Amino acid sequence: MNKTIRIGERVIGEGEPLFIIAEVGVTCNYDLALTRDLIDACQEAGADAVKFIFWFPEEIMSDKTVSYTYETAEGPKTENMFQMLDQLKFSLDEWRQVKDHCRARGLVMFSTVNSPGGIDYAEALGLEAYKLSSWDYNYLPLWRRIAALGKPMIIDMGPVGTLDVAKVVAVVREAGNDQIVFLHNFQGYNHPEMNMRAIPFLRAAFGTLVGYSSPNLKDETDIMAVSLGAVILEKRVTLSRKLPGHHHVLAKEPGEFKAYVELMRNVQAALGECDLRPTRAGLKARQQYFRQLVANRDLKAGTVLGAEMLEGKRPAQGISPEHLDFFVGRQLKRDLKYNQALAWDDV
Repeated sequence: MNKTIRIGERVIGEGEPLFIIAEVGVTCNYDLALTRDLIDACQEAGADAVKFIFWFPEEIMSDKTVSYTYETAEGPKTENMFQMLDQLKFSLDEWRQVKDHCRARGLVMFSTVNSPGGIDYAEALGLEAYKLSSWDYNYLPLWRRIAALGKPMIIDMGPVGTLDVAKVVAVVREAGNDQIVFLHNFQGYNHPEMNMRAIPFLRAAFGTLVGYSSPNLKDETDIMAVSLGAVILEKRVTLSRKLPGHHHVLAKEPGEFKAYVELMRNVQAALGECDLRPTRAGLKARQQYFRQLVANRDLKAGTVLGAEMLEGKRPAQGISPEHLDFFVGRQLKRDLKYNQALAWDDV
């Protein structure tokens, strides 16, 4: 298994800091000014990367009559999908400006690529990783071409089973590329179908790194994902849920995203290791609340100690009560007052 992969200057893997991706592939609205502001907000929040989508609807849709219904702040909206996607794009020169802005803000930029034109754009821009979507598992020529580039491949799961995944893993590895990170995700919000245990399953079954692509505003499954070993988190971000277009109502606004990043990094930090390691505060409290051996009554020198003459009481500044049997039957060398701590040289 690849314990780590590298995207730009970021190392991703078990034991490394969470790689947090701001998903802005639709919520940038493909407006340059809005996109720059969104990148700034993602950097301010502490994200590691921003992820876009290269849309080439002519290359992915044969039926241009398909409609798409999505939620907005004003209620459901239905559009012609081809026409909608055809508006969600930048020119290559505009993409260069976006990448320059990401670089200036210290953020990795990459994109979902679902067509040959997307690969051409990604290579022209020198992007350091590829995102592959849930909907392209049976388009193996795309996988072969991307895998042959030798770059990290961050792959959504979605509506696929183990055999689907095994097929694309074989294709990618046959191309000599083992830089795979699967992102568990799902459609719908039925809790019994979320199957968060897919994260450790994928890691064990395919020897890959695994992350999680979060579907909505809630954070409960994100916390579960980190606890189950996710090394990447992807969360939708928008400047405002009131903006026109789809996915905005499912996205975090800047202040919320900043709190989310802090929360997720704290969750990872709290995981610790497979060991019992008390905190410094706990060890300090142990001295106060554990016990020591003390006289259970006034005792005179020469007394042969019985178990009933000694007791374990707080604080734990002296001999632990676990050594009581050592003292039973031994003769006391000095007087002890009630509740006075016992010392090793008292017998």
